[in-house]
Amino acid sequence: MRPLMFVAALVALAAGPALGKPAADAPEGQAAKRRVPYLGVSPGTNDYLPRTRQRRGSRVVTWVGFQMVGEGGRVFIQANEPPLYNLVPGAPDEIILDLSDSKLRTRNDGRNTLAVLANLGVERIDAQQLPGHTTRIIVKLREVVGYDLRQEGNYLLLDFRRPTQPITPP
Repeated sequence: MRPLMFVAALVALAAGPALGKPAADAPEGQAAKRRVPYLGVSPGTNDYLPRTRQRRGSRVVTWVGFQMVGEGGRVFIQANEPPLYNLVPGAPDEIILDLSDSKLRTRNDGRNTLAVLANLGVERIDAQQLPGHTTRIIVKLREVVGYDLRQEGNYLLLDFRRPTQPITPP
């Protein structure tokens, strides 16, 4: 388990059931404010890069995540070096990125990242290790929306536009 995630889990246990409930004074339909700090990676704010053992010339994907920034949210991919990527054709409601010459840092990093509670166009993010030192990132959308893909240092950032229709959580 990542050290920061372990600390976050302990803080959440200590805070008790009040963490997931909206604040009593929060307006109807608005999410509660976070009562404990987010201890994971956040581009530009917390650029924690875990130690990685890598073979010469191989990149390590250290974090795949989702941020609620901008009008439609952001998917980010952190690596120990600037990633080399290709967009791969897929279904209309999917964005597929193949990161060449890269490996997931741990098998746990390949678990789904669910963004269903964010009430935005992104539904989930999957990371898969493919043969031949390729890491595949699949962003599943609830609705086909536009996005901007850019690279900043060791990050790949996908900034999404707002969905055109209201999205209801499952």
